[in-house]
Amino acid sequence: MSPRAVDIEDILSVRFPHDPAVSPDGTRVIFALGRLDYESNEIRSALWIVPAGGGPALQFTAGEGRDAKPMWSPDGRQIAFLSTRGGKRLGRKKAAAQLWVIPASGGEARQLTFFRHGAAQPAWSPDGTALTFVSRGNLERPEQREDEELIVREIRRAKYKFDGSGFLDGPAHVWTVTAAGVTPPAQITEGEYDYEFPVWLNDHEIVCVASRAADADLTLIRDLWAVDIRTREMRQLTQHSGPCVSPARSPDGRWIAFIGHDLHAATATNMGVFITPAAGGPVTNLTAGFDRSVGAAVGSDVRIAPLVPSIAWTGEGDAILFPATDAGQTHLYAVRLTDRNVRQLTSGEEVVNDFDAAGGATVVQRIGPASFDELWLVNDDRSTQLTRVNDGLASQVVMRAPERFSYTGVDGWPMEGWVLTPPGFDSSRRYPAVLRIHGGPHAAFGDACSHHGQVLAARGYVVVSTNPRGSQGYGEAFTRAVLGDWGGKDAQDILLGLDAVIARGFVDPGRVAVTGGSYGGFMTNWMITHTTRFRCAVTEVCVSNLHNFYGTSDIGASWGEFEWGANPWDDPQTLLAHSPIAFVRNVQTPVLITANEDDHRCPVEQSEQFFMALKKLGKEAVFLRFQGESHMMSSSGRPKQRIERLKRLLEWYATHLQESIPAVLATR
Repeated sequence: MSPRAVDIEDILSVRFPHDPAVSPDGTRVIFALGRLDYESNEIRSALWIVPAGGGPALQFTAGEGRDAKPMWSPDGRQIAFLSTRGGKRLGRKKAAAQLWVIPASGGEARQLTFFRHGAAQPAWSPDGTALTFVSRGNLERPEQREDEELIVREIRRAKYKFDGSGFLDGPAHVWTVTAAGVTPPAQITEGEYDYEFPVWLNDHEIVCVASRAADADLTLIRDLWAVDIRTREMRQLTQHSGPCVSPARSPDGRWIAFIGHDLHAATATNMGVFITPAAGGPVTNLTAGFDRSVGAAVGSDVRIAPLVPSIAWTGEGDAILFPATDAGQTHLYAVRLTDRNVRQLTSGEEVVNDFDAAGGATVVQRIGPASFDELWLVNDDRSTQLTRVNDGLASQVVMRAPERFSYTGVDGWPMEGWVLTPPGFDSSRRYPAVLRIHGGPHAAFGDACSHHGQVLAARGYVVVSTNPRGSQGYGEAFTRAVLGDWGGKDAQDILLGLDAVIARGFVDPGRVAVTGGSYGGFMTNWMITHTTRFRCAVTEVCVSNLHNFYGTSDIGASWGEFEWGANPWDDPQTLLAHSPIAFVRNVQTPVLITANEDDHRCPVEQSEQFFMALKKLGKEAVFLRFQGESHMMSSSGRPKQRIERLKRLLEWYATHLQESIPAVLATR
C-alpha cells in the first residue's frame, strides 16, 4: 500500500516517548511512552526500558493511568515515578499523580503519597533511602471531597491560580518520604511561600527555589534556599535578581547549577546556566557569552515535553549540559566551568525536546520537521536512534518537510520563515494559503513536526510560518525588540514574510487566511483590525484587551507588565493602544474564535470580549468554547477536543478558501 496524506485522526496513532532517564551505570534508559486514548478521552502512558547500547524497547509498567517522570535510585535498584493509577477515588473527579516506587528488576509498585493534589518534582536522596517532592496538600486538616458543594472560595494571595493547575489550594511545599513507605510523608518547608524544584545537597539538606519576599506572588525574582530536614532551618544561597529554576548538584557536592537570568532585558532576557557554591557565595553566569536562551522554544503539537528545561552535570563535574534554541532548531550544548566554552553536541534539522545523562551516556528526545519524536543516544558528536515507536505510522503517511526561507523584515533586519506545500505540489498553480503565527511572543517556529500543519498541507493549503522580532533563537536583542511594541514592527515582519512567499507566484493572494494562538491569537486579532487582506481568520486562546488581561491572566500582572511597560492605573492608554479590541470596528474579515474554558493564561473573557464586539457591530464571527481544557489544549489536551478542533478549523477554511472544493472531514 502506498503512503497516503496525513489525516486528522492520525494523531491517535502517534506515540509520544518522553521523560527519558539514564540508569546510573549508563546501560539502560527508562522512559514514558504516551498515547491519546479516544475512548476514555485521556492521555495514557506507561514506562518502557531500552538498552543504551541498542536493542528492542520493552514495556515495564502497565495500567489505565498515566505513568511518567521515572527516576533511577542512586544504586540503580529502584525506580521512582509519578502515576495517576488508582487516583479516581475519595470523590475525586480527576486523578492526581502520586509518587510510586518499583524495583528496577520488576515487580509490584508501591504508592508513597496519597495527596489530594498529588505529588510533583520528585528527587532521590544520595543514599537512596528517601525522596523529596512538592505538593500543595496539607496533612494537618481534613481534605475536602471533590463531590462536596463548594460554597465560597476565599482568596488572599495574588497568585491564586495557574494555567493547567486551576485554582491553587495553598502554597507549594517540599516534603520527604522514605522509599520504603513505612512512615507518612514529612513537610519540610513552611509558611505562605511556594517552594519548588527540590534537590538533595547532602543527606540532611535539600536545596529548593523560592521567593520569600513580601511581593513573592507578583515578582519574577527567585532564589536558591537550603533547608535542613532535621531542624527545618533555612539558609539563603543566592541573592539573585531574576527567575531561577532547575537546580542541579555537582557530582562532588561543591556547586549548585541552575537556569535563570537577571531581568536586564525584562522577560526577553536570555535564560542562562549559572553556578553558585553549595556553601553560599557569588553567582556566575557560565553562558553570558552565548547569545542564545536555554530551553526549547520551538513548538510542536506531536510531542510531550517538559514546560521547564533541565540541566545535567557531566560525570566528571567539569561541564554542564543544557538545551538551547538557535534559528528554528534546538540542540544540546555543554559549557565548561574552567573557560566557559560552549560546545554544540547535536546537529541537523531537529528540535531536542528533553534529555538526560548518566554513567557516561547521554540520551535526547528529538523531533524532526517531518518525523515524530524518538529517543537518540548522543556520543562523540554522533547520534544513534534508540527507539522506533513511530515507524509504523511514518510508513503509512506522506510527511512533507517545510522549506526554510529568508527574507528582509522591517529596518532591513534578516528574518526566517518556513513554507509547507501540499503533496503533489505544482509551482505553476496558485494555492490557497494559511499564515500561522506562533505564540509567546518569545516562542518560535522551526524544524519540529506539526500535525496541524501537515493536515493543512494534505488538504491543499500552502502553510506559511515566520519568526518575527520577539522570537527566540536569534539573540537577545532580537527577542527584546517586541517589548512594548506588540502589534508594531513584529506585525510588519510577519506580513513581509507572507509577501515574500506570495511573490514566488504559487499562492493566491486573494485566498489567504491568518491564524494563531495566545500571542498568535493577539496578532491574528491585530491583523484583522488593521488590514482587510485576509479572506478569513482563526484566532485561538487569544488576547484582545491588554487592559483586562493584566488582572485576569495568571501572569498578567507580573510577566505582562514587563512585556508592555504599563499597568491599568498609571498608563491605561498604552494598554488600550496595543489592544485589538480598540480597533474592532475595522474588522471586515470573517473570524472563527476558539477558547478553552479552563484557560487561566489567556482567559476565555478575552475571546468573549472580541466575539461580543464583533456581533454587536454586525461582523461575521463564530465562537467555539472547549470545555474542561486549559491554555495548551491544541498540543496537550484530550483527544476528542483536539480532533473536534481540527475538524472545525478545516470546515472554516474550506468554506472561505476552497471556493470549488467542499469541506471533507477526516474519517476512518
